[in-house]
Formats: sequence, C-alpha cells, structure tokens
Amino acid sequence: MRKQWWNNRAGAVMPLMAVSIIALVGMTGAAVDTGRAQLVQSKLSSALDAAGLAAGSNINTQDVQAEVQKYFDANFPDDYLGSEVTELVATVNDDNTVISLSAEAVVPVRIMQVMGFDTITVRATSEITRQTKGLEVVLVVDTTGSMCSPCTKIDALKDAAHDLIGILYGEEENPEDLYVGIVPFSQNVNVGNTRTAWRDATHWATLNWRGVTWAGCVEERFNNRDVTDDPPSVEAFRAFFWPDVNSGNYANDWLTNGGSLRSGIGYSKGPNKHCTLNPLVPMTTNRTTLDNAITNLTTNGNTHVNVGAIWGWRMLSPRWRGLWGGDMDANALPLDYDTPLMNKAVIIMTDGENVYGNTTRTSYGYITDNRLGTTSTSVAPDRLDDRLAQVCESMKAQGILVYTVAFDAPGANIETLLENCATNPDYFFNSPTAADLSAAFNAIGDSLSNLRVSR
Repeated sequence: MRKQWWNNRAGAVMPLMAVSIIALVGMTGAAVDTGRAQLVQSKLSSALDAAGLAAGSNINTQDVQAEVQKYFDANFPDDYLGSEVTELVATVNDDNTVISLSAEAVVPVRIMQVMGFDTITVRATSEITRQTKGLEVVLVVDTTGSMCSPCTKIDALKDAAHDLIGILYGEEENPEDLYVGIVPFSQNVNVGNTRTAWRDATHWATLNWRGVTWAGCVEERFNNRDVTDDPPSVEAFRAFFWPDVNSGNYANDWLTNGGSLRSGIGYSKGPNKHCTLNPLVPMTTNRTTLDNAITNLTTNGNTHVNVGAIWGWRMLSPRWRGLWGGDMDANALPLDYDTPLMNKAVIIMTDGENVYGNTTRTSYGYITDNRLGTTSTSVAPDRLDDRLAQVCESMKAQGILVYTVAFDAPGANIETLLENCATNPDYFFNSPTAADLSAAFNAIGDSLSNLRVSR
C-alpha cells in the first residue's frame, strides 16, 4: 500500500517538475537574451549619438543621411552580437539646427526559442541640437576694386556671407552670446567718421579739409604699431587724407587755383580719395544689422590684407573694451581671451595679392614716404606680407581661431600666406569659384557651430 502510494505521488510530482524546469529555462533564457538585447540597444544608442554629432558638424556641406550612415557604421560593428540593423533615419528641421535620428535592430534569441520567440527588436532615438556657444567672430572681407572685376565676385561674397550669418543665427534675430562684426578693407580701413577720439589731434590740426567731411579712414601707425592691438590711448591714428595734387603720380585735383572745391568730390576725388567705402561694423548680436551691411558692400581701392587682419584683431582684443560703442559696450566686449565657454574667431577673405602702386596713397601714405622701409613697389608688397604673417601669429597666440579664404585663384604667394595664417590647414579654404566660396563659408559656419545631444 505504501509503495503504491509513493508511485502515485511520484507520478503527480513529475509533471510539476517538468513545468518548473521549463519555466526556469525560460526565465534564464529571457534574462540572457534580454541582456544581450539591452547591450545591443545601448550600443545602438551611443552609435546614433556619435553619428549625429559627427554629421552635424558639417550639416550645411554634406548629405546628412549619408553622413549619419557613415559614422553610424563606424561606431556600430557589423553583426554586433548577431544583430541586424533594419532602420536608420536622420531628418533635419527647416533651419538646419536640429537633427532627429532613429534606429532599429533585430537581435536573434538563443534560449527564448523554447518559448516561441525568434528575435527581439530594439530601438533608439536621438536628437542633436546645433547650439552656438559663446562666440565673438569678425568677418574681414576684401572689398577692393578687383572684387568688381567682374562684379559677380562681390555678389558671390555677399551670398556666401549671408549664408554664414544664416548658419550662425538660425531662426533667431538676437541670439544670446553670439557677437559678429565685419571689417571691409582695401588699402585702408574705414573705422567710421564718428570715432573722432581715435584721431591724432596734432596731425588733424595740420589738415585743411575745406569743408569736406572726413569719411572715417585712418592711416596705420609708425614704430611697428601696425602689427599690434595697441588701443588709441597708446597711440592715436592719423586720419587718412589725400592732399590736393594737380599732376604727377599722386594727382588728385580737387581744389581750384583759388582754393575752392571742384565738383565731383567723393571717393574718387578729394581728401577722401580711395578711402574704403564701407565702414567697419562693430560686433553685434543683431542679424538685420549684419545682413544690411553685407548687402551694402561696395568695392574700390587696392589690396592690403594685413590692414584688414589687424583691425579684425583689434575688434576682438580686450584691450579695446569700452571703445566701440553699441552692443560691444553694452556687453562689455571684447571679453577676455580666457573667458569660459567663449571663443573668438576671425575669418579673412581676399581675392588678391598685397600690392602697393606708385600712384596710390594708402594707409602707409605714398610709396615715396618710405613708411615700410622701402620705396620700391616690388619690395613693399613683401613687407605687407610679412606684417600679415606677424598679425596672424599674434592672433593665434591669443587663442583666436583664424579661418582664411583665397577666392578666385589670387596667386600662389597669397594662398600660401593664407594657409600658414590659418589656425590649422583645415581652416584654410582655396575657393576658385563662387560655388567654392559658398561651400567654404558654409563649412566655416558648421565649424563655428558647437553641438550637444539634446535628447
């Protein structure tokens, strides 16, 4: 009887044991396979973030989907834990400021097959927001006469510069902690005719303008201060003034024999002859101010790239804080070089070599004034090149990011100078065509736009 009872009991327990074993195997399998799926999901998510960040760095110059795929593949190994990626999608919002990404992968199961499962599907999403952190940037642009030979060149510059502003500003009109200035240059820079406190008063007293208003151009200073960021309090600037000369190399006949003004006084005749037409624009947060200044760019004069570069540095130098007015004074700009989360950058663009003709008055006076230590029109450009190189090194030593653009094949000499001037070779852009110029400014805009993972 007892043996019969035991056999009956064993028969009842065995099914329970079988069910328990199956459940235990299933639970173990679920844990193992789910763990593998979680590893795949984690890898999927990190690869998605990395791909979005990398693609976002050149969003305006490359196909985003293709770039995301390239960087995703580099960060998510093929057949990772046996998984297969079945979907990878990247979309960009209208103003190219947000990249939304999603990915899906199928993970084969090993043990859960006994429970009727073949795969587990995992998904990941990410959102990359292009966010310009604190930035002071100055656009130094060539507005010499050659930029209108043909005038499609200045039009190409305007289009590219508008694109750059659009990349930096997105849909905002006055973003926080973004300050942009513009320095148009020819053989001098126009600082604006309201900045009378910067003028050398002693020199000014020797000039007879005969009622003509000073346009705002200045000469460069002596004693190597043409390569320094010394403010006017250290040494003031002589006003650019082209005297009345009736004939000869420096002809500028704007006065009659009786001392009266002739007709047609302006930028081609008179004391302001060859003054750069467009005044510089101190750094501002206002997008409309910048776009209007770009639209109104006008060409005249010859090329002194070093003069544009030095004024770009002066606009970024904290030694000039409190001198510019407007947004710069209101925001205590320029900030110190080591201000946390604030970068400084200058973009220098030219279409030509430095030149110093024997019929021109520049920010160094006439060539016969020997302000560069030579009266030779063939040697003087080399002296200007040396000054450009020195200014570039000084800016880079202060941590300023230097981007340079050679437009319309200006020549091997200036191209080499610009490449050496740039912070690194990737910051130099050789742009023979208008399309290349646009691509260069788009790439610079991408480079200046910092990224973060927002979700």
